[in-house]
Amino acid sequence: MNVKPGLTEKSRRRELLVPIACMTFGKLVLLMLLVAFLTACFDWTASEREQSMVQQGFQRQLEQYDDLLVPQADWDKAIAKLDHRFDPEFADVNFGNQLYTFNGFTRTFFIDGKGGVVYSSVNGKRAGKEAFRPFAEITRRLLVPVRRAEDRRPPIRPTTKDGDPVTRPIQANGLVQVGKTVYIVIATLIQPDQGRILPKGPRAPVAITALPIDAALLRTFAARYLVDDLEVVSAGSRFLGKAYFPLLSPSGHEIAALAWTPRRPGITLFEKLKFPMLIAVLLLGLAGWNLVRRSGAMVDKLIQSEKRAMHLAYHDQLTQVPNRAMLFECLPAMLAAIGGKKPLLAVLCIDLDRFKEVNDTLGHEAGDHLLKAVAERLRAAPTTGEDALIARLGGDEFVLACPVKNRHSAERLARRCLELLMQPIDCDYGQIDVGCSIGVALIDSETIDPSAVLRRGDMALYQAKGDGRGRMVFFEPSMDEAFRTRRVLEESMRASLRDDAFHMVYQPQVDLQDEVHSVEALLRWKHPELGEISPSVFIPLAEETGLITTIGEFVMRRVFEETAGWRRLRVAINVSAIQMRMPGFAAQVMQLAAKAGVDPTRYEIELTETALLGDGPATAENFEVLRRMGFSIVLDDFGTGYSSLSLLHRFRVDKIKIDRSFVNGLNESDEIDALVSAIVELARSFRLGVIAEGVETEEQRRRLTRSGCTEFQGFLTGRPMTAAEAAALFEPQDVVLKLA
Repeated sequence: MNVKPGLTEKSRRRELLVPIACMTFGKLVLLMLLVAFLTACFDWTASEREQSMVQQGFQRQLEQYDDLLVPQADWDKAIAKLDHRFDPEFADVNFGNQLYTFNGFTRTFFIDGKGGVVYSSVNGKRAGKEAFRPFAEITRRLLVPVRRAEDRRPPIRPTTKDGDPVTRPIQANGLVQVGKTVYIVIATLIQPDQGRILPKGPRAPVAITALPIDAALLRTFAARYLVDDLEVVSAGSRFLGKAYFPLLSPSGHEIAALAWTPRRPGITLFEKLKFPMLIAVLLLGLAGWNLVRRSGAMVDKLIQSEKRAMHLAYHDQLTQVPNRAMLFECLPAMLAAIGGKKPLLAVLCIDLDRFKEVNDTLGHEAGDHLLKAVAERLRAAPTTGEDALIARLGGDEFVLACPVKNRHSAERLARRCLELLMQPIDCDYGQIDVGCSIGVALIDSETIDPSAVLRRGDMALYQAKGDGRGRMVFFEPSMDEAFRTRRVLEESMRASLRDDAFHMVYQPQVDLQDEVHSVEALLRWKHPELGEISPSVFIPLAEETGLITTIGEFVMRRVFEETAGWRRLRVAINVSAIQMRMPGFAAQVMQLAAKAGVDPTRYEIELTETALLGDGPATAENFEVLRRMGFSIVLDDFGTGYSSLSLLHRFRVDKIKIDRSFVNGLNESDEIDALVSAIVELARSFRLGVIAEGVETEEQRRRLTRSGCTEFQGFLTGRPMTAAEAAALFEPQDVVLKLA
């Protein structure tokens, strides 16, 4: 089956190239927008600072005009000439004419204590009372705070010394528009400075002075505060490119405004740099266009590479069959097609039985050749190849999915696969004979999830391997329950490790004189609900789930703790193949032995042939370290593999243990007797000790003795017992008492 093509090349090219172009030219546009934004920000900041400066400067200017009037108004002589007896000549000389000539005040009026106008001056010359009429309203408003401050003023106490004045200036100012001219109007209370001449009544005269905001004043103000094109405009006037400061009357209404051209440093800088910036933008645009053009060429190459990668992504590179990703993409379509002439979908999960041994003994090149040959044979298995899907899930696991008419068709397909894969494979390394196990799941519903389909096939495959390998098994609903039970068992095993529910027993090993010199440490598990569980059940499960390393550490620690005080008995400890392949395993054993304070020379490490197979450096390193520490090495289940002799050459062991399968067969065949005798002779040639396990009858022991075996272990010679029981039977009494 083929993977359906996705996007067309044209749309794919557009999908890849358009974002690149958008990012390239978008960055250019963003750069230009950033320049514009920064320019506007600089100008806005400068305008705000200039606005604040004009506002504060104008207020400061008003304060300075107030200060100009204080020397004339706060003066004992002014009280005498303007309050006790009003002297117009004095008013002309010190106020009207002087303020106009030297300070530009064009209007001067005096208001007496009763609120009447007693003096008027226009442009330094005395005028009639009608000149006061335009200023009457603002005068009325300014007199309110002045009279209020006068009422709150403390009594004036004369001083005989020249120094600080006895009064503080009392003033109020405001703005008023008369015609088209805006005036600054200041009301100043006439007061004594030394208090030698006091006001004649509770209300002293008030000087009203008016200064026009004319061109001369604006030029002076603009020069002082660096303001361009300063002018007075009518209220509400707004012109583009102008800044404004409203001029308010005492009532808070805008009567006019100061307008000026704000300085724009951002625009000025932009004007100076616009040509260099234009050149930079053109260069960036050219670079962007070149980038897009080159990206187009790269996208074309990428699309072609992607087409090749798509094949690699959906196919196993070694065998060139579809992989897991393609399997999960195609399974939904195959499930949806269930019905019609082929109402069932057969899913075969195939696993090679001895693939790891091939890799370990002949090397990975031989393993690769084997996998290629398996894939070729599976391609030839279906009679309707166009409808079948063959996939490699990884390692030595394959899946074959094929629509079938009935269970018989699925069984015929599975048997054909089994026959093809059971045949030896010829290669440069000789004949490779591995065989396989097959789990078959028959699916009749299109609604089932693909992962559930594979899970059914895996459960059937697990059952096939458990039944002895080299066979096929169909999925049955009871397997699902068994799978759940297995999961429960796994969780219980984890809980038992946490709760310290495992315990050790020790089985005696005897010689020809029935003397016990050593024992084998055996792990036992008593489940609170299921009772005693055989190691043949939970040890393989622990190896599959990875718990074997934790269990192995527990066994080492517990055996060392329980036998640390023994002096005579040697103790054999089983170690799994997974532990031997762990880097640092020997160092862990060294730490546990040192912590328990035991002598490694009293202990034997029992290893299966599988534990020593392989070229991994960790296995050889752990083996050598354990031997250097003083542990004896026993090769367990000897003779069950096909590389036993090579292992004796590669690894220097101390003893071999004849597998119980040979012991059980002693009563059945003389050939087994001859094989056992050959094993004993082989051990003697290598100067190795020999022990037989699983000895349960006197006849078995007699035959083993006749074959030359000198050590025995089994129910005939002694059943497993606790550490305390073993010490009581086989250790010296003083040791037993000490342990007790």
